[in-house]
Amino acid sequence: MNYVYGLVFTICLFSCQPQAPSYLEFMAIGDIPYHLPEDFSRFENLIAEINTQQPSFTIHVGDIKSGSTECSDPYFMKIRDYFNQFDNPLIYTPGDNEWTDCYRPACGEYEPEERLDKLRELFFSQPQSLGKNPLPLTTQNNVEGWEKFVENAQWEMHNISFGTLHVVGSNNNLKLDSLALNDEFYEREMASLFWLNRLFDNATEKEHQGVVIMLHAGLNYRSQEDSNGHLSFVNLLRERVMAFENPVLLLYGDFHKFVIDKPLLDDNRRVLTNFTAAQVFGDRDMHALRIRINPENPNLFEINQHFVPGN
Repeated sequence: MNYVYGLVFTICLFSCQPQAPSYLEFMAIGDIPYHLPEDFSRFENLIAEINTQQPSFTIHVGDIKSGSTECSDPYFMKIRDYFNQFDNPLIYTPGDNEWTDCYRPACGEYEPEERLDKLRELFFSQPQSLGKNPLPLTTQNNVEGWEKFVENAQWEMHNISFGTLHVVGSNNNLKLDSLALNDEFYEREMASLFWLNRLFDNATEKEHQGVVIMLHAGLNYRSQEDSNGHLSFVNLLRERVMAFENPVLLLYGDFHKFVIDKPLLDDNRRVLTNFTAAQVFGDRDMHALRIRINPENPNLFEINQHFVPGN
């Protein structure tokens, strides 16, 4: 009898102990490497440091080169090889420097859309991330009518919806020349709006606790002019964030400065408290953001600076 009592007491004591909270942590980087060749060794330092931290995955939010570096196939393949040195999944979404700006003489005077086709071929040939242990992804090209958009991806972890969207700086490649056709912009814009709706629809249907969006552009949240290449995207983003109500985090690059802000406003011109935008380090600051998803925190997302020794 005493033995049984002791056993029951032991089991109860063990099962009643408070359990350590389960957190998901991942890293976010972008706008690197820029200054060559010296930045290659610094990028290697960053990869090695992230590998010691063992995040669930790492995001690169675009600009794998500066706006004055050649947009060559060998360079793209070198960066792809670097991405595959990450121990855990590396998810990449394109920036403007690797295709929209490639017409510049310093970049090799490439045709931008041809460079975009090459990026899609080299970095997005499979519905999975890069890295030594790829993560399976749901990609937009598997949806009828959107076969071109291999770069837009979604996945789920820890009751969170994650998604990449191909929205870039340089006004999202919307050309303001009166003779410009802007076919590429309008097609990709429609794809982005569809994918953003799909991301929030999935999160709503599955009652996910939050949404994480990753893209390159420092969005223009204020202008309602047709010349704003981010106008339709920002307006839909605002609408979906307001309806979703749970926390939404947007990770982006473009301007190379670590910034956390609340740029979306509600109908009364007050801050939408459930939306946070965080800009990653970049350019000469080759460091990372470490994001912890903490279900016990009402804000859900805990954003930390992670400095790389020697960088």
